Amino acid sequence: MKARDTSTPFLTTGFLLSKIGKEITERFAERIAPLGLRPKHCGLLAALKAFPPMSQQELGRALGLVPSAIVTSLDELKALHAIARVEDLKDRRRYTIELTARGETLLRKATKLALDIDNEMMAALSKAERVALTRSLQGIAGAIGVIPDMTRTSLS
Repeated sequence: MKARDTSTPFLTTGFLLSKIGKEITERFAERIAPLGLRPKHCGLLAALKAFPPMSQQELGRALGLVPSAIVTSLDELKALHAIARVEDLKDRRRYTIELTARGETLLRKATKLALDIDNEMMAALSKAERVALTRSLQGIAGAIGVIPDMTRTSLS
């Protein structure tokens, strides 16, 4: 196996992942824009699908965000009829954020677009290499805490 060239930061794993991530995010943002979505909307929709209904505060905590950081995105998703703020039957002062049928449809469409981009970006890799890369990235992301354990999927 050939030794890695570390003579420049442009060949480090972190730099390459950063550049690839930026490109993928830009492509994804462009493709989901016609749906009225932005990448951060998709993260919220995915979390709402993965977690039981919860308050805005609980959602913020679960995602490691200050609740005020997601207010605008939740308002935008509500305007798209992708989420609903539902009065909690146990505590009328509290509202839970729930994914609507429209939200599930938007999430499904966005996921398909994300998978299309994955396929384009990894076209040069064999199926085994794709699975290995994805598993490795999931392991790293989980280890450093950038994805909750619930979002890790099994690949075959």
